[in-house]
Amino acid sequence: MIGYVLGAPGSGKTTLIPHLRPRLPGWTVLDGDALMPDAERLAGAPIASTPATWPAYEGLLRTVIELVLPNPVLLLWVCTPEELQGWPGGPWLLLDCADAERQARLASRDDPAVIMEGVTDAAAYRKLGLPRVDSTERDPGDVAAEVVHKITSAAVPRR
Repeated sequence: MIGYVLGAPGSGKTTLIPHLRPRLPGWTVLDGDALMPDAERLAGAPIASTPATWPAYEGLLRTVIELVLPNPVLLLWVCTPEELQGWPGGPWLLLDCADAERQARLASRDDPAVIMEGVTDAAAYRKLGLPRVDSTERDPGDVAAEVVHKITSAAVPRR
């Protein structure tokens, strides 16, 4: 069983990780960016801004997930269902927030391009029609509880 949480930058994915783990005992809760620092050292390039590295990084992440399966996995990342065609099937969820909050959350990165990219990605993700959890002005524990409820109630056991 695998569940996917899609979220544009600033949606709260990384903030949720420590709140999700105790609510999903027996699950591997994986931040899709967790391997980036080591992968960047191997690639000799920043993964996020070097599209030529994306297929290899996705392959690395998929290998990690397949090693963990059949134990349940929750992946929080920025890839859409279309981008992950052929990956193990499971429920999808969009983690979102208001654009003003996203801009405030991303302001610490001190890069206007990153902020605009986050807002643009969020708008595109909303058009996918995935079930949505809004993290705007909410306690991360409450958001995590809603994510767990939606993912586990949509889950279909693997056969």
